[in-house]
Amino acid sequence: MRHLLSAFAVSLACALPAIVHAEPAKVQFATEVFFDSGSARLSADALSILDQVISKSGELDPELIMAIGHTDELPSDARAQTLSVQRAEAVKKYLADKGFERIRIYTEGKAKRLPVAGNDTREGRARNNRVEVQLVGPRVAAGH
Repeated sequence: MRHLLSAFAVSLACALPAIVHAEPAKVQFATEVFFDSGSARLSADALSILDQVISKSGELDPELIMAIGHTDELPSDARAQTLSVQRAEAVKKYLADKGFERIRIYTEGKAKRLPVAGNDTREGRARNNRVEVQLVGPRVAAGH
């Protein structure tokens, strides 16, 4: 399963939700959910974005939802890993509470290994404190 997921782990970072045109069984929609530094709590803005993910998933009927957590460079390596997993799990919990099958929501923590911005400014760190959410592949067979 991990090998299969690696093929789909395409980093499609964007500030706002966007449709991604792709082959069947590929990423169909990607967005980011942002967190306060040091926190895994979903803000009102994060909940709004996740509600858009829920809406989009109704249109696309994905096979898998990926939630990949990230942090800025401030926490220690161990704390960054724990926090990135907690962030991804917070997204998973929200989506599961809204009716998604938990088994179809893959989570992973990348800690501070994949920044999308510099960590030398508050704005850069804010962009790195995120969970990338991706809707992967249609649930229907290709060609239908």
